[in-house]
Amino acid sequence: MDTKERQSAGTTTGARALVDALLREGVDHVFGIPGTQNLAILDELRETPQIRFILTRHEQGAAFMAYGFARAALKPAVVTATEGPGLTNLATGIAAAFKGQVPLISICGIQESSMQERDATQDIDQTTFMRPITKWAHTIPTVDKVQEYVRKAFRVALTEPQGPTHIDASSDVLLEQTKVEAIEPARYRNTVLPSCSSDQLDEVMALLARAERPVFLVGRGLISESATNAMAELAERTGIPVAALQYSPDAFPTSHALALGPLGRNAFVSANRTVPKADLVIAIGAHIDVFSTTFKYGIISEDAKLVHHTSAPGQIGIVFPVTLGVTGSTMSFITGLTERVAKAGLRKSWVDVAKARAECEAEQQAVLKPNAEPIQSQFVAHVIRKVLPKNGLLVVDAGNGGKHVRTYFKSFEPGTFMCIDDWASVGGSFPIALGAKLARPDRPVLCASGDMGAMCNIGELETAVRENIPVVYVVFNDQGLGNERAFQNEHYGGRFFAVDYQNPDFGALARVFGAYGEQVKHPADLEGAIQRAFDSGKPAVIDVLIDQKTLAPVVYRA
Repeated sequence: MDTKERQSAGTTTGARALVDALLREGVDHVFGIPGTQNLAILDELRETPQIRFILTRHEQGAAFMAYGFARAALKPAVVTATEGPGLTNLATGIAAAFKGQVPLISICGIQESSMQERDATQDIDQTTFMRPITKWAHTIPTVDKVQEYVRKAFRVALTEPQGPTHIDASSDVLLEQTKVEAIEPARYRNTVLPSCSSDQLDEVMALLARAERPVFLVGRGLISESATNAMAELAERTGIPVAALQYSPDAFPTSHALALGPLGRNAFVSANRTVPKADLVIAIGAHIDVFSTTFKYGIISEDAKLVHHTSAPGQIGIVFPVTLGVTGSTMSFITGLTERVAKAGLRKSWVDVAKARAECEAEQQAVLKPNAEPIQSQFVAHVIRKVLPKNGLLVVDAGNGGKHVRTYFKSFEPGTFMCIDDWASVGGSFPIALGAKLARPDRPVLCASGDMGAMCNIGELETAVRENIPVVYVVFNDQGLGNERAFQNEHYGGRFFAVDYQNPDFGALARVFGAYGEQVKHPADLEGAIQRAFDSGKPAVIDVLIDQKTLAPVVYRA
């Protein structure tokens, strides 16, 4: 019997059952590399036109593409690899998803049952390896458990805080017959977040009424629930300024009249000078991160009252003790508070936000050296923001270049900024950008990284060309590790070691791959080069030779 005949008879293979379960979850892209033990899944994906399989050049690239896709699409993403080194190559991207609370499901092969626990080639205890970097990891023991385990993988991945899960199975399990279990997601997991407590919202309102200098501090919860417009209404009704946690500057676009901008190191001084003065901080949809706060009082005053709202109860109180912790959907928190302030006619305008932002802008512009050669990093960041369309998505890598880009990034709408939250994995940004572009083909996507990051996943340029994924990649090329230079300069007396190397011409290398590429040595040429990259309609690399001595500030030791 063929696949349709078996399904009509109520049976199918484990691999087919797995792919059908993905379809019920709305999966339309799978990233990965085939290998002996996941070929049964790939064979079924070949027969499933509803799912686009993206063959990558390295499993790390596949994991990061899935990360970017999940973040941009606001839904789970799937990556697959074979056993052993195929799985271990996924680890960096999976760990990024774990730290960044991204629902990524890895589905891998393992050795056949007869080979396991016999020191066979590529055989390791895979689930034990994956458990520290996932919310749940398990090997499917029999074909009758395939569909149940897929359901659990999605249910756990989408439970707040969201994060990656892992399942694996051998080809002998995947090729066996099992009964079809066509159960829809709403029948095995919750699909709607609970609303915030009315009593707790009353408490928030009471704190707000007594406060003299309140601020709102917003995080990614606004993006994941499309609550930015609702937040704008709350801010406008109250006149209260809004700062954003650094990983989500687009949660409340900096173009808004009440936006202070992102908080923390390499962020906006308008936020960094205002938030410490607040006597009440209401953090909404927030994961308190180290870049925004350095995990110590200062940015948030020890004397301030702190309300921490999040959809994930376990996140409350991890960094700072709270006056009040509130859990539930971000939208219900914002709309519930808006109803209360509207009824009370409450206004708490205490900051001249326009003045604070003007001072911030003036300081940023004063640092720029548009004629400097080698090209100044801050100038590159400034030009990126100038050329990138307002709806464009910027993906930022770790390292020195990324710090400058964050400082100069102004957002105009949600869903336009992405970094590798709480993981800072150098080299992840390019495949993340490719995944994001696949999820949001309507948005121009630009990736910014250093030269080390560019070399880490340079093979995915071939993937971008083959799959026609037109991402513009701007490389901050200082022939070395700028971030480590900064730390060695600050903490080790300027004794530079193991931070210098030689790079190829990344623009020429891009052309070898069949992408668009230019190398830029003069600042006057930069804007035109980035614009030509977008206009090419192709994957593109702009290699910018920057000044080695322009280093972003580092965090000082306590």
